[in-house]
Amino acid sequence: MDETLGKELCNNLNNRGGAVLAFPGPELFELLDELFTVEEAEVAAKMPPAAISAEDLAERLSKTADVLVPILESMTDKGTVLDREKDGVTLYKLLPLLPGIFEFQFMGGKDTERHRRLARLFKEYITLAEVKMRKTVPVPKDMTAFSRVIPIERSIDAGPRIYTFHQLSKYIEEAEAVSVGHCYCRHQAYLLGEEPCEAPRESCFSFGPGAKYISKHGLGRLVSKEEALAILEKCEESGLIHLTSNTSNFLEYLCNCCACHCDSLKKIKEQGLRFYGATSGLYPETDPDKCIGCGTCEEHCQMDAVTVNDEGTAEIDRNMCLGCGACAYLCPSDALVMRSADDIREPPKTAKDLRASVLKDLQRGAAEAR
Repeated sequence: MDETLGKELCNNLNNRGGAVLAFPGPELFELLDELFTVEEAEVAAKMPPAAISAEDLAERLSKTADVLVPILESMTDKGTVLDREKDGVTLYKLLPLLPGIFEFQFMGGKDTERHRRLARLFKEYITLAEVKMRKTVPVPKDMTAFSRVIPIERSIDAGPRIYTFHQLSKYIEEAEAVSVGHCYCRHQAYLLGEEPCEAPRESCFSFGPGAKYISKHGLGRLVSKEEALAILEKCEESGLIHLTSNTSNFLEYLCNCCACHCDSLKKIKEQGLRFYGATSGLYPETDPDKCIGCGTCEEHCQMDAVTVNDEGTAEIDRNMCLGCGACAYLCPSDALVMRSADDIREPPKTAKDLRASVLKDLQRGAAEAR
């Protein structure tokens, strides 16, 4: 695609928000050429932020719906546009780069030359974009996080109040539909030829309309709520961290993350960038009389926040801990239990509330930088 169209598409992608901005340039244009045909890019560049029907979009673009529908359907199959049914009408919505388009390229677990190219192009572009974002986008230290950690329920002490936004089983129970696909981070790493870890591959969940979209387009499969809970249990036994959208009314997705491949956990662990994932608001507490110094907690902590000291007792570095509860859940002697922090906060209620909070924080950061 030419530079003018590429810039127009970048602007429209950025209107969707997301954790990674679209910076016009050869690296991104090469990626966009792999994701969109010229015909698709011309349509995507003019799609409004809200979901829209083919008929309404056709009127805006001075096209006919018969011409437009095949283009939109091609983009939904490629994972660049989301479709959903409402009152018998199909609505279409252009996705942001990340989270959105990136994840849908790898959730299906496909291994083709195209997917290997996409894995390389995304890695190259995201690395470049993150450097540019640090230079051009002032981020306040108390920035609202894009995602948050949900603790393993069975690790939480029954004494304090258990907040509903900590109850993953509640979200699953209330979901209209649940799907599971491959962990996109681990699959991208596989496509790039990196050494795989032993974590379960099929461990990325979506809920509601997103779950139906993923099943329809072969990016994952619908599962019963019983199977979803069984898969989650395997993830918990592997010491993975539940990372989800930083909302409380509804979860759009749930990842089960390892620090060796999850880019968000790496950013938190290596650079202290907490806006990539808010802590659960819980922290583990050790009972020294029960602790047998076996090292299970230390071995499975993704954040290296637990160590066994010279006295053979588990110690917690609360500056590194995300409150995932894996240490308490896996402890064979029940020496660790999750407690509520004093300053625990309820996440934004909806995705719209989250975007508004993030935008407000970025505007504040820009004002403080002047």
